Amino acid sequence: MDNLKKAMWFTAIITVINVIISFALFSFKGEPEFRGYLTGTLLNLIFAILWVLGARKGMKSNTIVLLIITLGGFPVRLGILLVFALGGLYLFQMDTTFFALAFLVCTIFSLVIEVWFFNNLRFPEYKKFKAK
Repeated sequence: MDNLKKAMWFTAIITVINVIISFALFSFKGEPEFRGYLTGTLLNLIFAILWVLGARKGMKSNTIVLLIITLGGFPVRLGILLVFALGGLYLFQMDTTFFALAFLVCTIFSLVIEVWFFNNLRFPEYKKFKAK
């Protein structure tokens, strides 16, 4: 559970940094770019929350179950992405390039966090070895 808390903190830090970047874009570029970057960041935050909920549920079993939960949520994630992309494009008048950029950056960082989390779940016995 300690690694899950660390993963949540890392995700929160990345989200705060991207929100700061989106407000900087509002100051320097304009409102559509701000809306696009902020929407991409919020979408990834929703995906991170879904992943944390799945990870919390799957941690009680084994790593394979956790991976199945993560892969099982893919259609849900795809539907949410579709709603955000179309809703943001038509309702918020956001810039799609900055939406895609924010979503890509956040997804890469989230992927690094998830791989770190899975790696620590799969190999916890390495921490028990002591050097002679």
